[in-house]
Amino acid sequence: MTTPASQSARTDTPNLWAGPLLTFIVLLVPTLILVFSNTESATLNFAGLDWSAPLWLILLATFVAGIILGRLFGWLWGTFRRRRAKIKEGLSGGATAS
Repeated sequence: MTTPASQSARTDTPNLWAGPLLTFIVLLVPTLILVFSNTESATLNFAGLDWSAPLWLILLATFVAGIILGRLFGWLWGTFRRRRAKIKEGLSGGATAS
């Protein structure tokens, strides 16, 4: 007895969700431990402003701000690098044409 093609194709396909799910669980567990162990309120003093919030929320805001600033500076660095390469290319191309 042979198996239909649809069943054999289903068993040959790898589980593409297993890797992201495992990564999510590995990151979720320490995050939940951090949140539940830092529930007390804390005051953040920055530039003359006081902000009182649970410590886990301050840590989350710091983490998100770090990601945003890292992406912003990476984008700016790439823009400046491409602009500098374009200027160098224009200068070297103009010097050989003269």
